Amino acid sequence: MSLQFEPASHTYTLDGVVVPSVTGVLKASGLIDFSQIPPSILETARARGSRVHAAIHYYNEGDLNWDTVDDKDRPRINAWLTFLQQRQFQILKAEFRVYSRRYGYAGTGDVVGLLDGRLALADFKCGEPEDVAADLQTAAYAGALYEMGSDPAPANDWVRDVLAHKGPLQRLSIQLRRSGIPKVDPYTNPRDFREFVALVEARRIVEARKGYFKAWLHESAA
Repeated sequence: MSLQFEPASHTYTLDGVVVPSVTGVLKASGLIDFSQIPPSILETARARGSRVHAAIHYYNEGDLNWDTVDDKDRPRINAWLTFLQQRQFQILKAEFRVYSRRYGYAGTGDVVGLLDGRLALADFKCGEPEDVAADLQTAAYAGALYEMGSDPAPANDWVRDVLAHKGPLQRLSIQLRRSGIPKVDPYTNPRDFREFVALVEARRIVEARKGYFKAWLHESAA
């Protein structure tokens, strides 16, 4: 497979070249910035998000052992179950890796399926979706899916199966609130993907120029 992922370092390698992640691009742009939040609070939120995401992943795969779920996390997981039931969401693919050769990035989407019978890409969050630019994040995943669908590689057969469903791919975030009630935010701005691509290019320009000045400083000091 052309895309490889190293969980420990959260590194994506595409065709042997390290590429930025979707969230990495958004962090580099400053759209994701938690620097003003105390580290202890940030770590608590990160750990909670990891537990909830893992539990939902296991649930989506039919392997969740409820005895392993922290009681404090149950309302947020129940919010996901409520969303599935109320909107009749049919999961087609859960926790999937995506990449774009054209723009040079990769990432991991939460779930893609049928929402009220229409194709949809959903990303679930424990916090506020706007704090992590979920509109641009989902646009990046959707854009990569469409690109992968035109790649004849056998590894992308599942993408073509998903995109074979009629209708444009909807994008939305589901905030899993501690009340147990999900908050669904649809994203319909056609400029979202173009804006994300612009951030990818900006990141590339900054890194290239930083590399140039580092080399210049090294030569000057020699």
